Amino acid sequence: MHIAGGLYRELCLHPHWDALLGSGGRAARALSRLSPGTTISCYFERPEDFDTVLSALGVSGSCAVRPDPIAFAYFHPLSRPHLQPSRSELRKMPALKVEGRAALRFGFLEGDAIVNSEMAVYDPQTTGQFPPFFSNGSTAKQLALVLNEQELLSVARIDDVETAAATVLESHRASCIVVKRGIKGVAVFEPGYASRFVPAFRSRQVFKIGTGDIFSAAFAYYWAEVGHDPFNASRSASKQVARYCDNPLMPLTPLAPGAYDVRDERQPVCEPRTVLLLGAIETLGQRYSIEEAGYILADLGLTVVCPALENVELSNVKVSTVLLLADGIDAEMLSVAQRLVDKGVRCVALAEIPQSLGQLRFLTNCETTDDFSTALYLAGWK
Repeated sequence: MHIAGGLYRELCLHPHWDALLGSGGRAARALSRLSPGTTISCYFERPEDFDTVLSALGVSGSCAVRPDPIAFAYFHPLSRPHLQPSRSELRKMPALKVEGRAALRFGFLEGDAIVNSEMAVYDPQTTGQFPPFFSNGSTAKQLALVLNEQELLSVARIDDVETAAATVLESHRASCIVVKRGIKGVAVFEPGYASRFVPAFRSRQVFKIGTGDIFSAAFAYYWAEVGHDPFNASRSASKQVARYCDNPLMPLTPLAPGAYDVRDERQPVCEPRTVLLLGAIETLGQRYSIEEAGYILADLGLTVVCPALENVELSNVKVSTVLLLADGIDAEMLSVAQRLVDKGVRCVALAEIPQSLGQLRFLTNCETTDDFSTALYLAGWK
């Protein structure tokens, strides 16, 4: 696999994360075992150290020199990252050139890549409009676009996903479009076929930084290199994302025999309709945590009910999951959660310190975690 993508430093405060990866670096490391001979083309500010970087990634490759390092800093994996330097300060570099039978092209912050291949996957890595794959002179016999819903709707300027996909398939001359939908999985669109949907798969924990990169890398491997159809390539890629969430430091390894065999141990998940968010708001930290949790759950497409932040009569609300932020939670909230659990409602608790965990000891049938992102995704899975 030939990969063209960014090599950026990533920092996260909670949980601690400090890695030189970015979309290109992460994809290269992910495929280093699945696809021996994988190469990366990127920009890097210290070419004299690039061999050391390649050794850490487990691949070969080449770099063009950029003037400055680029870093993304996160407060937590689901927060909006801070970019350094800012986009307005980034200097654009001449385009890289990549050739190979199977190629994965990511969008860059500091440049571009001209790709010539038989099978190409293009993940523009934007939040809005992006240049078509062929617009910079890139060529491919077959092209797969991997987008999120916002990218698809923005580039098509159409509010309906199905209509937008049909429009972009034609205008971008793509063989297929795979649309990432978060906890709802992915949608696969091909000319002349009805859309098909692949679920997300369950993991023990959720490390969200780079999951989109992993999906694109795995999809490119299964579709462009192994030769699976877009639907089964997407299914295998979705399972590989779950594996990455459990262990983000390890390269991807083969799935069950057949690569997309349904006997693989991963179980699909579905999202609940309504999450009841319970937590204290007596301190600034508690207030921040509950507001941030509510915002992210809503952004994931869930309905959130939070008595601490709104006047709501719980007897009139049907919920499918209770999410407890255990830091400072009182007995009344625990009693509400237990009554719902007794009625068959699923319960997830975030307990970041031992004292919080101790408060939950009398609560039955409750999944607990000390990781903020994992708690939100567990609450978002049914």
